[in-house]
Amino acid sequence: MSTHYKAFIVVFVLSVIGFVFFRKPYAAAIGAKRFDNWRNLWLAITACLFLIPSFWPYVIISALVVLFMSRPDPLKSALFMLLLFVSPNIGDAIPGFAGINKFIMVTPQAVFTFVLLIPAMIAAPKMKKLTPVGSAADVCFLLFLALQLILCLRGPTVTHIIRTMIEQFLVIAPFYFVFSRAPKSLSDIRIISAAYTMPILILSVLSILELIRTWHFYTSVGYNWFGAMPFTYTMRDGFLRASASVIDPIVWGFIAMTGIGVGLAFFTENFSKFYKSLGFGLLTIGLLMSLSRGPWMGAVAMILAFVAISPKAMTRAVQLGAASVLGGLIAMVTPFGQKILNLLPFVGTTAGDTISYRQQLLKAAREVMAENPFFGSSNYLDHPKLEALRQGQGIIDIVNSYLEVGLKSGFVGIALFVGVFLFALMSLRGAMKSAITYNPTLALYCRAYFATIVGIMITIFTTSSVYHTPIVYWSILGLAIALARIERHCRLHQGSPNINAQPLAPEAEATPEFNWK
Repeated sequence: MSTHYKAFIVVFVLSVIGFVFFRKPYAAAIGAKRFDNWRNLWLAITACLFLIPSFWPYVIISALVVLFMSRPDPLKSALFMLLLFVSPNIGDAIPGFAGINKFIMVTPQAVFTFVLLIPAMIAAPKMKKLTPVGSAADVCFLLFLALQLILCLRGPTVTHIIRTMIEQFLVIAPFYFVFSRAPKSLSDIRIISAAYTMPILILSVLSILELIRTWHFYTSVGYNWFGAMPFTYTMRDGFLRASASVIDPIVWGFIAMTGIGVGLAFFTENFSKFYKSLGFGLLTIGLLMSLSRGPWMGAVAMILAFVAISPKAMTRAVQLGAASVLGGLIAMVTPFGQKILNLLPFVGTTAGDTISYRQQLLKAAREVMAENPFFGSSNYLDHPKLEALRQGQGIIDIVNSYLEVGLKSGFVGIALFVGVFLFALMSLRGAMKSAITYNPTLALYCRAYFATIVGIMITIFTTSSVYHTPIVYWSILGLAIALARIERHCRLHQGSPNINAQPLAPEAEATPEFNWK
């Protein structure tokens, strides 16, 4: 049996086990029928991924499967979250004709966007004016999007301009727009959170096997599609850096970190102590298996933010400190724990060259940005100061999303980009303070998404916006704005808030839905 089919068996069997094992808490939270449909859809697309040997037949068949199996579920945004990590985010360009070299790049995620999100985006009720809550984030987002599209006009040819404008639009607009408007109630946020965390739990188990067996299960998919993969097995301190279905280790660490953040709300609300401990344990191990320090730092910042804005901040801080000391002591007396400590920034000594590279990149990028401070440059990679950072693989790795935005679109672009994050945090903070008096569950979700965004802002300082990364942070930013708007609508319909009010059970929740018109 070939390695490819062995990988399929491992992925498929572990997926079945994961869905069976976590069915009880998830089905109780979102409904058994919906969960079973999710399981069947995930397994069907996974089978297509490994059993269809060519890329374009897979794209067509998977689109038809999603179209057929998604009909019973009205919340298409949740289905998109479920399928976001089912396959690597790699693809091919639509072949051109009549002198046109190629059209837009197509990936499995782009197919799911077209099938699930674009119809929702078109059908979404148009707002005649921006609502007071989240309007500042919306304005920054719309201006950032407009700036990226306008800067595409710097392209060398008309076809290049059109192609890059379409690709820029598709990697930014649908995710923020749909996720900031599709959820109409806390129940919708709960369902989307469930759809986001379930696949990451499965992939966390796979990441453990990757490190133990020194085997990336999904790389054979790329070989089947294109005959080669632009990725290699990356080792750190003698261990394979796990990457699950996202191929890149630091991106996998980023995703596991955000899964923990979303789980701070979803697991806490819906899971028993056993399932909650197991869920957080798997996600934490999945994060560690990436051997990526950026996501580790983001996770620490995320947990600290979550504790700092919690109702019992001091008590939780003491508990967190005690747990950290205990974890550090355990790590010091175990071989793998010592390896982890050796990888920590400012403490360990492993991979010091990557820190040095980031420092050089930061210095060089600042100097390059100073030459085009307002709107950046389209050919910044050709600048001699960055050319000196070209690595052995022949690439200049801009391992910092803020620098990437700044080099492309200047300080204006950075200001708008960061503005979306900051205004989303402000909206969530205000919503959390209001919700804590009448709906602690809603406040919990606001606090968890607030902390997740803090973790994202730290992590993307250490990685470029590649593969799944921008899809994740634009979607979570959209969900943050949706949460703030849901809280405002809920508060206006609550009357005088009752400080002693208890959260309602999922099936009896009375949070009203609302119309965006």
